[in-house]
Amino acid sequence: MEADLNRVEAELGDVEHALTRLDAGTYGTCEVCGSAISDEGLQAAPAARRCADHA
Repeated sequence: MEADLNRVEAELGDVEHALTRLDAGTYGTCEVCGSAISDEGLQAAPAARRCADHA
């Protein structure tokens, strides 16, 4: 039960971070190199922070 709660809290944190990046205009860009994260990557993981090269 606690593991489930930890997983959900981590997912919520990822979503909140993605929303912050959306507001800042940086959503969809790699936090490491600044390049665009592919559409496929964002479809698979909407809260992705890194491009495929830095995942």
